[in-house]
Amino acid sequence: MRFRANSLYTQHWALIGGRPLWSSLQFHCCIPKSNQTYNCLTEMPNNLSSNKRIAKNSIFLSIRMVIVLVISLYTTRVVLRILGVVDYGVYNVVCGFVAMFAFLNTSMSNGIQRFVNYEYGKNGEEGANKVYCTAVLIQFLLALIIIALTESIGLWYLHNKMVIPEGRMLAAEWIFQFSILSFLFIIMQAPYNAVVMAHERMDFYAIVNVLDALLKLGIVFFLPFFSADHLVLYGILMTGISLVNFMLYYLYCKHNFKEVKLRRYFDKQLFQSMLSFSGWNIFGSFSGVMKIQGINLIINLFFGPIVNAARGVAAQVNAGVVGFVSNILTPVRPQVIQSYASGNLNRAMNLTFSISKFSLAFLLSMSIPICVEVDYILHLWLGSDIPDHTPVFIIIVLLTSSVEIPMGALATLVHASGQMKNYQLYGSIIKVLSVPFAYLALKLGTAVEWALIMVYVFDLIGLFVGMHILSSIMPFNIKKYVTDVILPLLPVTISVLLLLLLMTWLFNQGIVRCALVCFLGVILFLLLFYMMATSKDERKLIKNMYIQLKSKLFHR
Repeated sequence: MRFRANSLYTQHWALIGGRPLWSSLQFHCCIPKSNQTYNCLTEMPNNLSSNKRIAKNSIFLSIRMVIVLVISLYTTRVVLRILGVVDYGVYNVVCGFVAMFAFLNTSMSNGIQRFVNYEYGKNGEEGANKVYCTAVLIQFLLALIIIALTESIGLWYLHNKMVIPEGRMLAAEWIFQFSILSFLFIIMQAPYNAVVMAHERMDFYAIVNVLDALLKLGIVFFLPFFSADHLVLYGILMTGISLVNFMLYYLYCKHNFKEVKLRRYFDKQLFQSMLSFSGWNIFGSFSGVMKIQGINLIINLFFGPIVNAARGVAAQVNAGVVGFVSNILTPVRPQVIQSYASGNLNRAMNLTFSISKFSLAFLLSMSIPICVEVDYILHLWLGSDIPDHTPVFIIIVLLTSSVEIPMGALATLVHASGQMKNYQLYGSIIKVLSVPFAYLALKLGTAVEWALIMVYVFDLIGLFVGMHILSSIMPFNIKKYVTDVILPLLPVTISVLLLLLLMTWLFNQGIVRCALVCFLGVILFLLLFYMMATSKDERKLIKNMYIQLKSKLFHR
């Protein structure tokens, strides 16, 4: 069977994140009947049910995120102390280079999840088994390609371009090989992950995530008891964790799902369809990887692994903040796509505007206090092992995320339309342009921070180019988006920032001031946001979500 990308998101079985819309969110589009009119955000009874489901899923994902984040942050502190800043930087830059090739696996994984879900809906277990067999073949071929690229281009770059401290090249080579092996386990895990997501076994997904974080914490306590090279031993143990994750997914799927049965099967059309579907996703993923890892390699080229360690710490802080925002708002995105697929463009637009505004507000509410107290927070977290440039890196990276968050919301509308070519093409080119401009800036002798500033500048350009492309696909009003989403947040942001800076001037640095700034910063921002930046309909939406969540939690 053959599928066209343009029609993918115009079906009632439209997917996002590998999950079927018909199964979990129980969303019913608000298409008015006869002379009835409804506000798509607040007034339909079925929307109240959807809001309750959104709140429940958000709380579930956030709890998982809190557990994993707390463990991961503490693990970073211990790893940094045991390995030292230099070896930690070496590990980040070497593993980051291998991760550059992850865009191939990410794009193929999304395609596998889409086809598994579709076949479940159309042909049941038999169709899903065909996709599983084809997916295993595709991932095996992908693994061979990854090995060829990394063992040729990768090794050449490691020996000729990477800045590795004297005496640590042998350790870097071992880390490189173990990183490749870990990545191969991740590649072969993709079909099993797709089956788990198709069956919506989120409990298993959460348990494995938490177990993964606990194992990573365990190995850093294990390291000091051995006299071997800690960097090499760390790489071996991290590879072991990747193997454990793969085996858990494999055994769970083999035990629970009948369609996970490997047999001799090859469908040329299905094979080509799965590869074709991933085409533009590969292009977009490649540009994202080039932006992130390209900047990492340029920083290494000019400043060495110590500054890479600072970038790694900043990236982890950003991942934690963005992770909270994503977990809170991810359940809304499938409804945008189904609204569009059902012909209800008005609700899709309204939800997109609200997603953009709410996600940006959540991000800023956490980012502003972190930026104000970044020095003390880093001291509490990492002690004295703080790499140079880390505080400024964190501020710039969080600022960049304030641009990427609304870009993600708008991308959902583009995916819903199925017209991804221009959006992915021009957006990818703009992303990649940040890398040569960062190189040029550092070549001219600017400070290392300018490499990250280039990323921010080009992401900002990409946001407005993306809005222009979206307006050519559907009746998207750029002016309305700016005035309704972005501008209302400016007075809130400025007010909270000035107030927190005043607090840092009035109180001495310490745990009390840090706690006050973080707590009051988040509360005040969300309170002012609710009073000053939300519309009447959005306030009704928030109230309905609160009522439904309260009823779910306290009146079972």
